[in-house]
Amino acid sequence: MSRRGRSTTIGKIAKIHQDRRVSEIRMLGELLRREQQTRAGTGTTPPHAGPAASTAR
Repeated sequence: MSRRGRSTTIGKIAKIHQDRRVSEIRMLGELLRREQQTRAGTGTTPPHAGPAASTAR
């Protein structure tokens, strides 16, 4: 039976990539929360998310 999980080289690489994705998602969530709090404080509504908003990275 072959080894599985994080004991293999591929498993270790997969863990690094998963941790990176989790970290990026966490940072984006915190950024969104801060943005929503500032908008709630100013009382403005978010602008319409058109096609230009999805391509600007």
